[in-house]
Amino acid sequence: MPIIFSGLYITACVVCGVMGRNTVFGFMGHFLLALFLTPMVDFVIQAVGRPSARLRDKILSLRSR
Repeated sequence: MPIIFSGLYITACVVCGVMGRNTVFGFMGHFLLALFLTPMVDFVIQAVGRPSARLRDKILSLRSR
């Protein structure tokens, strides 16, 4: 039974990493945050975090058209 919970926890951490890949921390940053804190805390950090500079520039260039 503990191995099932461990697998679910790691899966949730990977999902956090995938969701955060276009942010300042990137995939590994959010994966490690979720691993050491909790995935729920990382979801909150992603909600208030800012996107990466590359993504911000892309959004701004689309707005100016």
